[in-house]
Amino acid sequence: MRTDPVLLEIFRNRFKAAAEEMASVTLRTGFTVFVKETSDFGACIVAPNGETFAAPTDTAVSLMIGLPGHEAINALSDYKPGDIGITNDPELTRGLSTHLPDIWLWKPIFSQGEIIAFGFNFIHSSDVGGKVPGSISPTNTELFQEGLRIPPMKLFREGELDRELLNLILLNCRIPHQNWGDIKAQVASLAMAERRILEIVDRYGHDTVVAGIADILDHGESRARAHIADMPDGRYEFADYMEGDVAGGRPIRINLALTVSGSDMHLDFTGTDPQVQAALNLPTWNQHGHYMLSFGFLNYFRTMEPEIPYNSGLVRPLRMTIPRGSLLNPEPHAAVGVRAATMFRILDVINGCLTQALPEIFPAASSGAVSMILVSTLDVETGERLVSVAQPLSGGSGARPMMDGIDGASFTGGWLRNIPNEMLEADMPVLVEEYGYRPHSAGAGRWRGGSAIRFRMKTFAPETIMTARGLERFTFRPYGLRGGNPGQLGRGVLNPGTPGERNVGKIDVLRLDPGDVVMFESASGGGYGNPLEREPELVLADIAADFINAAQALEDYGVVVRDGHVDEEATIAERAGRSVSEGPFFDGGPERAAHEERWPGWLQAEMAAVVLGYPAALRPWLQRKIVDRLNGGTVVQAGGVAGLAAEAVASLRVGTPSPVPAAAATR
Repeated sequence: MRTDPVLLEIFRNRFKAAAEEMASVTLRTGFTVFVKETSDFGACIVAPNGETFAAPTDTAVSLMIGLPGHEAINALSDYKPGDIGITNDPELTRGLSTHLPDIWLWKPIFSQGEIIAFGFNFIHSSDVGGKVPGSISPTNTELFQEGLRIPPMKLFREGELDRELLNLILLNCRIPHQNWGDIKAQVASLAMAERRILEIVDRYGHDTVVAGIADILDHGESRARAHIADMPDGRYEFADYMEGDVAGGRPIRINLALTVSGSDMHLDFTGTDPQVQAALNLPTWNQHGHYMLSFGFLNYFRTMEPEIPYNSGLVRPLRMTIPRGSLLNPEPHAAVGVRAATMFRILDVINGCLTQALPEIFPAASSGAVSMILVSTLDVETGERLVSVAQPLSGGSGARPMMDGIDGASFTGGWLRNIPNEMLEADMPVLVEEYGYRPHSAGAGRWRGGSAIRFRMKTFAPETIMTARGLERFTFRPYGLRGGNPGQLGRGVLNPGTPGERNVGKIDVLRLDPGDVVMFESASGGGYGNPLEREPELVLADIAADFINAAQALEDYGVVVRDGHVDEEATIAERAGRSVSEGPFFDGGPERAAHEERWPGWLQAEMAAVVLGYPAALRPWLQRKIVDRLNGGTVVQAGGVAGLAAEAVASLRVGTPSPVPAAAATR
């Protein structure tokens, strides 16, 4: 390491301060509610090789570590001072942008005629065109339905705006004025990055800063390796599910085998289901340490060492194996709009592996989703369509080994801020009737899971459209740990408590009349430890806070409450008749148990491998044929799925394609 340790710590703080200031500029100057209130944007500063060496932790999303910045950087050439690149395309950036609403900008920072860094940022646009307001529909089946694709291009050349490119972008969205406002906020943020980095160069010298950037990344790697080396070596496996309602109804399995060896980690997602004809695919392009696969590890590193250098050095020890054509590494043109829902489930899967290695550290599963509820209506005076995010709907976090879960905020997407009801009501003709904790929803355990959220909204305008993405945990519960109960399922209801009440479940596009009320209840966090070991006074406090009711206290905790007080003798007697054993390490609830009895893990993994072995054009059809046969009563032993696939393919009149050795192929 070339940089003095004291100076390196100064650089760590100076670089991070610059990134925080970048983010604060976007927050203060952004136009859309999703940027200025929810904070769905990011900012960072990257080295010339594309690795992030500084990112904020206090403002914006915490997803800038491990981004493949080199893909955007190398897509353009002949950089000059004042140039700014723009893109939103997941394919041409090979997983930098992961869906079209994320508009990325980047700017070279020159010192002595040399690029020493790039400022990078993105905003999540509330609309980039596509078939629905807000651009994202879970039932999209291909990327072309999801909005305008912007290849890597220069929006500014030596400080001059390319107005023709800008006009093309703004012409293809429903909110051009707001999008241009957000992009200008990004430009201001990049200017701040350039200013602050050059101030550091002026203070410490060109060569010293260049060496410091490289050394701060190396330091991040060394700290990550130290934490990995503290874990027991071994292979840890876990699987969980996307619920798949919008992709034919069959649950979509995400499988991970995590191998810890010394200071290295290998994440093998073999056994994960093939990509789906829905917008749940996550285009990682098998980039090692990809930011949407690695943030669970970053959470762990920062928990154990809050002042760890927060940069892409932390993901250097991570290696990935992701079969090409699978949910996490789809073929080109796959729909990807709701990829965040898949990202959140990956966190549950990663935690499921890590808690086997470190059972005294990791929590039970959180609500497992951050669902974006979006409202669109027509301006009665202009006829223009208004689009606004109503709320990023989160849920409770999982209980921790020595503490209850956090109510109403999950570990999965806790960086997203809620939108003040008054702001939404000022922008749109709606009334928020209720926004708070969902009563009686906390997952039972020695330490209870966090309470879920209830959101009720009434609309007053005709031609109102509501869309929602990322609604998950409506079928499979967040898992409890070490005897803790799983969390409660989410649900969606139209006009609750009226004769017209209807369970709408996971909506795609819901058309509302004036006076309609929509209610969403998110999932709660799973519990940790046997509920019979929870202190009765804590159970009583949960009743007072409306997290549970007296019936739940008796059923789940064996606590008898009468007249607002714990009946100690009755409680002792009630608990004496029940088992106080620790219970299952994982408890995903009866729904998951029933599914895996019908579809054991080996069968799901075998089907994924067989299907991925055929040409991409055949895979969706072939998987449906195999599933139909198995649901129809066909019984297979290990190795038998290949025969079912061969029978199905033999019935085709387009030749007889043979399996190709692509099942484990990665990009």
